[in-house]
Amino acid sequence: WVPGHVGIVGNEASDEEAKAAARGLSSDKTDLPAAIKGALPISKSAAKQAFRAKLKARRVDDFERSPRYAHIHSIDESMPSSKYR
Repeated sequence: WVPGHVGIVGNEASDEEAKAAARGLSSDKTDLPAAIKGALPISKSAAKQAFRAKLKARRVDDFERSPRYAHIHSIDESMPSSKYR
């Protein structure tokens, strides 16, 4: 069993700072150390999500420019289906 950190002054202060940063109320970039002034790296899951979105958009664009699009679209106007993965 590990007791909670409620009432510990340093923890309470750091908790408030973390909450402020999560709300977007972080330090001015000029006050930060040089190592962290740049943009933060993107997370692996966010990178995969962005890649899949670009891939899907490219697939739809390629399909709409294909010679078969007009024929398939005349049969089913919902093509390409958003349900297809």
